[in-house]
Amino acid sequence: MSPEPVAADRAYLLLKTDILSGRFSPGGTIIERAVAIEYGVSISPIRDAAQRLVGEHLLEIGTGGGFRVPIATPAAVRDLYSWHDHLVRHLIKVQMPTELLTPKSLVMQDIVGGEKVARAATGLFRALADQAINREHARSLHAANDRLQAIRLREHLVMDNLDMELQQITAAINCGSGLNRFSVLRAYHRRRMRRAEKISDSLWPLG
Repeated sequence: MSPEPVAADRAYLLLKTDILSGRFSPGGTIIERAVAIEYGVSISPIRDAAQRLVGEHLLEIGTGGGFRVPIATPAAVRDLYSWHDHLVRHLIKVQMPTELLTPKSLVMQDIVGGEKVARAATGLFRALADQAINREHARSLHAANDRLQAIRLREHLVMDNLDMELQQITAAINCGSGLNRFSVLRAYHRRRMRRAEKISDSLWPLG
C-alpha cells in the first residue's frame, strides 16, 4: 500500500532539507526507523521519500540495501561545479535575467559567515533558474544547486573572501557586460574546481 500522501510529502521535505543542510555525512546510511520516529511518520513514507531522493541523486541505494548519502569524492565535487558552471553560463548566454537578482531575505552588504554566504549563493542561482524560459534548463539548474548545497556549506573552510566574491557574481550577472559575466562566473567555478580535493576532505566529518 502506498504511503498516505500528506505523510509522504512531509517525510520527503524533511529528509531533503536535512540532506541539503549537510546533516548526514557522505556515505552515511539513513537509519529509516530513527528518522521515521523523529519525523513522526511510519517507515513507509520514509522509504518512499528516499526513493524520490535517489531519483534526484541526493541519495543512493547502499550495497547491502537501505539508503545512503553519496560520497563526495574530489572528482564528484569537480564534476558538480563544472556542470553548474556550464548550466549558469549557458542560461545567461541564451537569456539575460529580466529582473535584478538578489538572494532572498538577505541584504548583500550584510552577508557574513560561511553558512550565510552558502545559502545566499544558492538563493542567487535559484533565482536565476526561476527566470529561465526553458523549464528543462530551470530544472537542471535547480538540481545542480540542490546537489551542491551541502558542499557549499563547507567552502568557507578552504576559501576566504566568499562574501566579496558573491557580491561580484551578483553584480556581474545583473549589470556586467557579456564577457565580464562569463569571466567572473568561470573564475568562480574554476576556483572551486581547483580546490575540489580540499572541499571533499572538509566534508569528513560534518558538524
